[in-house]
Amino acid sequence: MRLSLLSFVLLASCNGQAVPDAANNVAAQPSAAAPAAPAAPAESFVYDVENDLIEFHYGWSAETAAVPQLVARFRKEMEKGEADLIGGAKDDKESREKQGFDFHGFMSSTQYDTAGQSDRLLSLKVDVGSYEGGAHGNHGVGGLLWDRKAAREIKDTGLFTEPANRDRLLTQRWCDALNKAREEKRGEPVGGGGLFDDCPKLDEIAIIPTDKDKNGRFELLTLIASPYVAGPWAEGDYEIELAVTPDLIAGLKSDYRASFEARQPQ
Repeated sequence: MRLSLLSFVLLASCNGQAVPDAANNVAAQPSAAAPAAPAAPAESFVYDVENDLIEFHYGWSAETAAVPQLVARFRKEMEKGEADLIGGAKDDKESREKQGFDFHGFMSSTQYDTAGQSDRLLSLKVDVGSYEGGAHGNHGVGGLLWDRKAAREIKDTGLFTEPANRDRLLTQRWCDALNKAREEKRGEPVGGGGLFDDCPKLDEIAIIPTDKDKNGRFELLTLIASPYVAGPWAEGDYEIELAVTPDLIAGLKSDYRASFEARQPQ
């Protein structure tokens, strides 16, 4: 799939002008250069396709659009994703028609939204959904953290002076809050040794630095377990907000501490 690029055409018009009288001995003065127009702010991006075969969505926030490396990466992923979806839908439709079964269109949706940003970091939440036949579709949530100065994506463990600091500072808080949320959904205590009673490891979930008050510093970490990670499909996502604490900031690399703030008591 190729995305068409907008073409810009410059039109020039010439107006007749009287030739200055040489007897006046007045030299024509060049016109002053017009001030450069300010760069247009980046805009969010949305691409949607819907037909008998597929329903396809891909989008990203304005803050994402201001990062050329991410735009190039996402465009490549978007083109491949649409091509793969079309190919899979065509094969499935042909197979079902031969067997006399109804075909249900395939679906794919990817949306990157800004969870917060500082001068140094851009934090994105990505929601991904798909349907390729079966009883229900698939859904997942992830995070992407971009270091503007380094011009690269970093892992959440890369924020800390030692990767082990993340687990030491977050695991118990995550498990305690998750079990409380599970009990509220299930109406019974957790811990009976069931399939979804264990606490997922931090590597199994999304950890998304979040700036809710939009002051340029992250005061929360949003931890999200997608379906089948912390509970069955029917329970949906588990989304837990953990306040940034002074201990957590102390465990960060010095380059990143200014991007975070301890949340004030409510």
